[in-house]
Amino acid sequence: MILREAVLSIIARRDDYETAHDYYEGSVGEVFATRDLRRLFRESGAHGTLNFCRPVVDAVYNRLEIAAVQGMSDEAQEIINSTWEFNQLGLDSDETHRRSLVFGDGYVVVWPDEDGNMEIAYHTPLTTSIVYDPESPRKKLYAVRMWENDKGTRMDIYRDDVIEKYFVQNKNVTEGSNWNLIDTVENPFGQIPVFHFRTERPFGRPEHLDAYDSQDFINKQFVTSMLVTDYQATAQRWALTREGTAGGEAADFAEGDTDVENAGALKNGPGALWLLDNIEKVGEFSAADPNVFWEPIKDTVRAMASLTNTPLHYFEKTGNVPSGEALRVAEAPLVKKVDRRQQSFGQSWREVFKFVLLANDIQEDVEIKWAEVESLDSPTRLDSALKKATLGISFEQNLRELGYDDETIKRIMEEKIAETEAGIQTAYPNGEQVSNDQTNAMEVTDNG
Repeated sequence: MILREAVLSIIARRDDYETAHDYYEGSVGEVFATRDLRRLFRESGAHGTLNFCRPVVDAVYNRLEIAAVQGMSDEAQEIINSTWEFNQLGLDSDETHRRSLVFGDGYVVVWPDEDGNMEIAYHTPLTTSIVYDPESPRKKLYAVRMWENDKGTRMDIYRDDVIEKYFVQNKNVTEGSNWNLIDTVENPFGQIPVFHFRTERPFGRPEHLDAYDSQDFINKQFVTSMLVTDYQATAQRWALTREGTAGGEAADFAEGDTDVENAGALKNGPGALWLLDNIEKVGEFSAADPNVFWEPIKDTVRAMASLTNTPLHYFEKTGNVPSGEALRVAEAPLVKKVDRRQQSFGQSWREVFKFVLLANDIQEDVEIKWAEVESLDSPTRLDSALKKATLGISFEQNLRELGYDDETIKRIMEEKIAETEAGIQTAYPNGEQVSNDQTNAMEVTDNG
């Protein structure tokens, strides 16, 4: 019963995850309103996408940057730093965020390698899942990871006391597959070493899910506009022949043929010629106006921006990007969405590093610091820093909120102390004297 449930926890949602991946990569096909149209255009060879789903995800992903992971003691911080470097999390943490946004879910497995180093590895929801207690949704019952190899399919079930390893000698597994237990590994940590990154609870939804229908419409309009371009470059022509002089395609029109057979002799396509009876004049069919397709695309992009809380200027690289207060208003919904992802992903990273410390016999909490989310120009950042200083926010805290790491903050504070002791004063170009706090705030703004 448990093995069947474990398999279903992965394969039941696999189609949805694959769809999310296809929309993000821009590899979805054209959608047709009727079955007849799908059959008619199946062999046309036309394919193309204007992928607006990717900016929806990337707008959030580009603002999810971990500034620091802080432990409560020097010993804990040393372990956190070494683990971060060993697992190259400066890069891999970003990839964990991106893929978790694309699928809505992502998983990180933490386990010591052969040398005892704590390995932190991302796994896609196509292969990994966590089964939660239905009566206590935050409680993990167990975690599952299932993947194919050359001989068949492997499945590991992670519990808080053991890890059970199974194998089946086929690759198309179902909930009815007969698994063989091949090994059992003790889990000395007393916790399930699999951690869930998700956009919602208990399971996430792809960041661009609300953009699917809009993207389908854009794809259709784009493909159709490319066909129209072919017709504009090589227009389809026609000619009317006089009675008794028909030839070419017109010869296919026998008196005994049905209308359907006769119509089949006329091939629709750019550069084609329709030769009809009684040639007295020639001409060409007019191609549709491309604006008929591009104006709806623009309207659909605006609708997509509204549906996904993505600022319109992320889709339209026209140079008309708002600034100052207008930019803050335009990006407020996005900033709010990023803040929610920071809370969710931050909690997952907190659990990951608490587990790392536990594996090193340290039971301490961990704090996740994120880089600044809002897009602020230099004058706005300077004004914000100065206002915070007047409210009593410390200079060091201002640096932290701007996303500086601990090492950089320490260096800036040491320089600030040295300048204060030396009595250095800095002036604006007009000669007005400013304090060291104001000077450093201005430097932070320029560097940030």
